[in-house]
Amino acid sequence: MTLAEWIEKYNKKNPEDKYDPNPGYQLLFREDKGFCEVRIEENMSLLGQLAGDGRFFKERAEEAARKLGLKEGGTYCIRKEIMAYIRLFGYRVEHTEEVAGGLKRYFCKHKSTGKWGIASPAFRYDRTGEYAYFITWEI
Repeated sequence: MTLAEWIEKYNKKNPEDKYDPNPGYQLLFREDKGFCEVRIEENMSLLGQLAGDGRFFKERAEEAARKLGLKEGGTYCIRKEIMAYIRLFGYRVEHTEEVAGGLKRYFCKHKSTGKWGIASPAFRYDRTGEYAYFITWEI
């Protein structure tokens, strides 16, 4: 698919949070994999808006981060079912912590590498009331 087609697909899945390029992020695009915004901070590799193969883009961002000596990654998950995304990326929940409003922060461990990951409530959409999560993980 073209970049325009990937963006259209992204916007259909995320009508409340349509694609809008983030300043300071580099856009990565592959016709067969989709697109992802990436930003390298002082001590963290950040993934921005993404459509397509999340695991592929996470791995590419981690490769770049390792070359720079970075040890942490971060992103937002704006889709429903945070538990499904935790599993999709190979983690299992080790324990939870209740935070404000009865929400939960999930402390995770990667099933094969043993590296940590944390999913924390980030913000709530006004129209649907659903929560997005900020995800951090060890690279």
